[in-house]
Amino acid sequence: MMELVKGKMRLRGSDPLAPAAITFVFLCGANYGMDIALDWLGIPASKTIVNDVIIGALGAVAVFYYVSASWENHNFKSAKERIVLIGELNRRIRESLGVVTSSAMSEDREERLQGIDEAIDRIDDILCDFQVGTARGKT
Repeated sequence: MMELVKGKMRLRGSDPLAPAAITFVFLCGANYGMDIALDWLGIPASKTIVNDVIIGALGAVAVFYYVSASWENHNFKSAKERIVLIGELNRRIRESLGVVTSSAMSEDREERLQGIDEAIDRIDDILCDFQVGTARGKT
């Protein structure tokens, strides 16, 4: 029933229907137990069985809505974090490409190659930092 998704335990398929169904069964069963107690007090259970189902259904709808909203909120926050990371990556790579541009205008061949090598090393460091940062964010 449970699987590991991006480092977190989650219901298979991210379906909010399972917690809602569990809530329905629990509320319906608890209310039915109370109906049995009321039957011992002289109130017939036949009048309260529909009430059990309605209470279970209302509880299931509430849990379904809450779980769906929670997952959507989590997905939204995750997307915002990715956008910020991609923006930072873009900015840092553009700065490194500026070094390539300035070194390409150099007259000295050795200086040009050294500038390009430095820019490549900077871009490699940026990408490694980005990869380590995203791996740390997933755990």
